[in-house]
Amino acid sequence: MSHEITLEQAAERAHQVEIIARLMESYPHQLMDCEIEAISALIARLSGSVVTWLGEEMAQRRSGK
Repeated sequence: MSHEITLEQAAERAHQVEIIARLMESYPHQLMDCEIEAISALIARLSGSVVTWLGEEMAQRRSGK
């Protein structure tokens, strides 16, 4: 099983998700529905690759590789 992204990329994407989530938390009533939908899709795409990376890393560690 090989990672599609690197540890550094996973960390950067996780950081981006955190920043986006904090912006949404700070300005919840200033966003239109279409903006929230776009931001939600971006969060899903960024966090999905991080979750995949973490899952692969956990599987490799369990198998001793």
